[in-house]
Order: sequence, then structure tokens, then C-alpha cells
Amino acid sequence: MEDKRFLEELVRRYVANALSREELDIFFRLLAEGKLEEPLARQLDEEGAMEAANVKPLQTKPWMAVSRTFRIAASVLLVLTLSFFVWKYNAFRLFGNTVAVTTAKGERKEIRLPDGSTVWLNESSSMEYPRHFEEHKREVVLVDGEAYFDIKRDEAKPFFVEASGTTTRVLGTAFNIRSYHFLKSILVTVTRGKVEVQKAEGTDGPDKKILLPNEQVSYDVKTREIKKVNVNSANAVAWKEGKLLFDNESFANVIAILENKFDVKILAEESIREYHMSAEFASTDSLPHILDLLSLANNLEYRLADNQITLSKKRKSI
Repeated sequence: MEDKRFLEELVRRYVANALSREELDIFFRLLAEGKLEEPLARQLDEEGAMEAANVKPLQTKPWMAVSRTFRIAASVLLVLTLSFFVWKYNAFRLFGNTVAVTTAKGERKEIRLPDGSTVWLNESSSMEYPRHFEEHKREVVLVDGEAYFDIKRDEAKPFFVEASGTTTRVLGTAFNIRSYHFLKSILVTVTRGKVEVQKAEGTDGPDKKILLPNEQVSYDVKTREIKKVNVNSANAVAWKEGKLLFDNESFANVIAILENKFDVKILAEESIREYHMSAEFASTDSLPHILDLLSLANNLEYRLADNQITLSKKRKSI
């Protein structure tokens, strides 16, 4: 349930024409769901009370009647205006060409694309795709997060995935893309078929890599360096089975993933962050359980205070 104060503040900011584009989207979604009726009514009452407080004692009843009539008309106009925007909002969601799909923490979704291809979206992810693909190409955008694509083959209409400075092109294959904003690198891993990964134009060095099954491309978002390595592709898609699996992952990435998943801050010196490790957990495992095992396996210790975790090398006993 949305917080009462949040709803009232949202309505107040809307009336003051102070909402951002993202906030407007939230406003009309909640309005369409009928969750803003009470705060809107209270806002209208407050506006009327403020107007009444500004009325001078010598003003006559006819003026007051006109004022009341004006307030009623204004209220009706506001309701009609908002109703129009609700209709426009819903029409855009229904008839707009772009579909946006997001997942919350701990949530995964299966998506069926217009061509019959299937995408599995990992937790804390966002993807956009058109309701109808263009005549000569199929294109989607992985805005943030991770997704596994199983694409129907169509040689006349190649399939493209845009993700943070990279373009993955296929005709028909299965592959995984990890492109979280809090990680330094994008990973593209092939489980079946062949994939072409190309980095953004205007960058130095080779601009594309061809991948076959059990091959992976790593693209450094900062340096724009692209590398290809051999991997066990099953590990890259273990998340589909509810696993939290790290395969020769840097501790820096492990820390970033745990911070995002559990909403905590993890501090560790640089030498620890450079560790590389492999481990497997259930996605439902608790943070203390994960930290206990990671610490045990890497000779570390940790302490928790005020939602902040500090990792350090275990001190030798004297």
C-alpha cells in the first residue's frame, strides 16, 4: 500500500506543476488505479479553505455564492481534466508502440515477444521492445539488468539487443546478457547457435566479436575494451533456476551484486576486491549465510553495523 504522505505529496506537487516526467508516470498510474481520489479531494478542500481564509469581512453573499460556484466549476474541470489524462495514460499504455517490462528484487519474468521468441528477465531488470517489429529487423533494448534470450530463427529479419554501448546481433539462437548499471562490465554468453557482439562506434580496437556456444564476451563500460573467453555457459544462466552463482567472479562484482540484492553497503579494501572466486547459493539464501560461507572460503571476517558490512582479512591468532 502506498504511503499516505507520499500520495498527498504527489498530489500537491502535481497541482503545483512540479512533477518530473517519471513522477508524472507514477501519478497517472496511481490515478488510474483509483488510489488518488482521497488525497485529491483533500487538496480541493484545502484550496477552498485557503480561498475562504482570504475573503474579506465586508464581502457580500452574492460574491461568496459566485466564489463557491467557481470552486465547484473548477473542481469539475479538474476532475474532467484528470479523467482525460487518465484515459490518455491508459491509451498510451494500451496502444503505444513500446512495451516496458521491469522486475523487482527477487522477481523473474518470462516474456513472449511479437515474433514468438522468449525472454527471461532476471531480478532488478528492465527491458523495452516494440509491440510490432519492423519489416526488416527485430530490435529490443535491455535498459538495465540481465536477460536470457531464446530467439526464433528468421534470416530475413535479424534480431538485435542494445545494452549499454553494445549491440548483440543474431538470426536465431540462445544467449544471456548481463548488463547491470552497478557492474563495470557487460557479459554476453552463448548457450546455442552463433552471436555477433559489436561495441559502440567510434571506439578504438576491434569493434566486434563472434561467439559460439560456451563462449563469452566481456565489454568494459569504462575502457570500452572487449574480450572473448571460453566458459561453461550453464553457469551464466543458473539464475533461471533460482541460483545465485559466481563463476570466477571478482570479489568487487560479488560485493556489488550483494549490495544491490540486499540493500546494504559493503566495505572492503582493494586487495580483497581483487580476489576471484566461485560459489553457488540459492537465490533465497540470507545475506549472513552467504557472507559466512564466503568469509570461510576466503579466510575473511566481517562485521555488521548500521546496515553496513565491513569485510577484512582474518587476523592470525597468536
